[in-house]
Amino acid sequence: MDLVKELWQAAVTLRGSIEPAEYKRFVLPFIFLRFLSLRQEQRRPGALPVPKKARWSELLAHAGDADIKLRIDDALEALEKAYPDPLRGMLPRIYVGSNMDRHTVTRLLHLFSRDVFTQEHGEDLLGRIYEYFIGEFASSEGKRGGEYFTPASIVRLLVAMLEPTRGIVYDPCCGSGGMFVQSDLFAKHRGQLAFFGQESKEFTYRLCRVNLFVHGLEGDIRLGSSYSADQHPTLKADYILSNPPFNDGSKGREGWGANQIAEDDPRRVIAGKKMPLSPRNANPMWMMHFLHHLKEGGTAGFVMAAGELSNNQTGRLEVRRALVEADFVDCVVQLSAQLFANTQIPCTLWFLSKARAGGRASRKRTGELLFIDGRSLGALIPGSRKQKQLSDEEVERVAATYREFRRTRPPQEVPGFARVASLQEVRDQHYALTPGRYVGAADVEEAEDFEERLPRLTAQLEQELDRAAALDARLRAIVKELGRGG
Repeated sequence: MDLVKELWQAAVTLRGSIEPAEYKRFVLPFIFLRFLSLRQEQRRPGALPVPKKARWSELLAHAGDADIKLRIDDALEALEKAYPDPLRGMLPRIYVGSNMDRHTVTRLLHLFSRDVFTQEHGEDLLGRIYEYFIGEFASSEGKRGGEYFTPASIVRLLVAMLEPTRGIVYDPCCGSGGMFVQSDLFAKHRGQLAFFGQESKEFTYRLCRVNLFVHGLEGDIRLGSSYSADQHPTLKADYILSNPPFNDGSKGREGWGANQIAEDDPRRVIAGKKMPLSPRNANPMWMMHFLHHLKEGGTAGFVMAAGELSNNQTGRLEVRRALVEADFVDCVVQLSAQLFANTQIPCTLWFLSKARAGGRASRKRTGELLFIDGRSLGALIPGSRKQKQLSDEEVERVAATYREFRRTRPPQEVPGFARVASLQEVRDQHYALTPGRYVGAADVEEAEDFEERLPRLTAQLEQELDRAAALDARLRAIVKELGRGG
């Protein structure tokens, strides 16, 4: 990992005046080109023949030429033409028309030509570098970066809890594809997982496709909004892993697009009952989307803003109550704030399951809900003053608790950390799913995210200003009448 960090720092040094959001578009293709050439040079199984003009040795031989930016564009174009099915539209010509200095291009070529890449596991190293660089670019972009990258420790935790080994893995807002890569790693690259995804942003869609390619994976990844243009309408998945955008629609006046969801959309139905939509928050829609695409016996694990645990707004309490009463809610994990680089609000992991009646190596657990309070877990990432990460031991502690619950028996209660609650207890709490209510935490926070709080406070302020204006007008009228009377 020290080498990977060293390469990152070297790449950042070469950035110059280019913004991080743009710089990633120029750096990541270098890693991709190096990866393909390396596989061919080392005659790896399944290595693709690389066109001569796209070979790393050819580009390196002309690294100092005045037309090196043109040569990089030509190399990417040659790869797209050679492999149109997996790469069509993935590698646009961007270098000649950019403000990137050609000397920077030359230095990047030399940076990824180090001898370490020619060693036996050089291609594995490049795969790790590609994933690491995506994460670092996301961190440097703040909130914008959170749209395509989920912190690695959260991805590891989701995967460790779901244990995907065989079947269909689905992510309807797949970002750069980290859920797929980690699932394949967990399954030890056995090739028994099929990956399906959707992504609404074109660059991120390309990023995911190339990321899968670099890791030797194939997937049916499609472009479009999962809200209004579900590209896998009939898909039923064994595992759903996802990190949808937090509180989408809570800021703008137009919301997230609830008006585009048809009245008869099958995703709106939970246990035979049609659910209302929350026009200013898409969280419930995402949960219904996950449930709809889950096959019998399957389980979904996904990230949610903590406010969704107890919010009582229209369309949100109803969905949460329906999920609980229909016995789909398997487990809720509340995590620390600061795990995301782009937001300081605490997040939660939800697990919805259609396997709660037992079977497929799981026990019957109907009417039981596992709550885990992990707010005390996580430590600052070395070198960071604001972002935390979960350790491998913490990931295993949470995952082992869920495995025991799912496979063998209700885990022993650990005050302040984990407890299995009954359906009646959740009813008594008016369907609030905040883990602290059930595990006996001393500090029970009912989180309200800033994205939700701001519109509410703004509306309250507008009401008070309207009342003040009306009162002011009334007082002026009274004073005017008094003046006439005098």
